[in-house]
Amino acid sequence: MALTEVQLPTKDQLYRDLQSVAGEIRSRMERWRLAADFIGQMDTDDLDAIGVPAGQVRTDLQQFRTTLNEIVALLEGEAVTPTNNPSDVLDKIRKMLVL
Repeated sequence: MALTEVQLPTKDQLYRDLQSVAGEIRSRMERWRLAADFIGQMDTDDLDAIGVPAGQVRTDLQQFRTTLNEIVALLEGEAVTPTNNPSDVLDKIRKMLVL
């Protein structure tokens, strides 16, 4: 369906918007890479020290780290077969109960 005259951006606006989106993606990729690296650097003593319970929560953190690494790898053009369903992993992290 064609856009109306009001909906059509100028060519310059279209290019700026696309560049902005590409920049956001690149910025987020770096943030995700850094977050995954940070989670990977934390060992059992670190998690104990900040009160992260053993068991499922730690498993969820590791799955989150793996998912972040896989998403970044995919966006960098690498062939990726997801270890876990990314949507499920993200939902687990989003719904973590903090007491």
